Amino acid sequence: MQSSAAGTKSAKTRILVVEDDRTSRNALTALLRLSGYEVLNAATLMEGRALLADSPNCVILDLMLPDGNGSELLAYVRSHHLPINVIVTTGAIDWATKLSPPNATPDVIFPKPVDYRQLIDWLEGHCLNQ
Repeated sequence: MQSSAAGTKSAKTRILVVEDDRTSRNALTALLRLSGYEVLNAATLMEGRALLADSPNCVILDLMLPDGNGSELLAYVRSHHLPINVIVTTGAIDWATKLSPPNATPDVIFPKPVDYRQLIDWLEGHCLNQ
């Protein structure tokens, strides 16, 4: 787990990245930091849930994690009415079957490989600290 202060653009906007693939997590973390976001990252469901205490504005969430399904974290965010946007990134073709319970829906889903420009555009429109 790591956290880092961001640049000036979105210094108050905190993004939590929950991704078990180290290369993908590091690339996404670097991109987000270069874009001015503060980034927290986790490789597991348990680490991600613990980092919710740091009040991220958005979560970028992989569904298939080594210690469970990322939709468990999504369901936790929704059931506790946390003011957090959730972005799911997944390589699963049958991603809809990976979302459980069905009422825990993300704000947006980006298939892998993620188009980083689209992701940054979405974040800029939806995850800025007010």
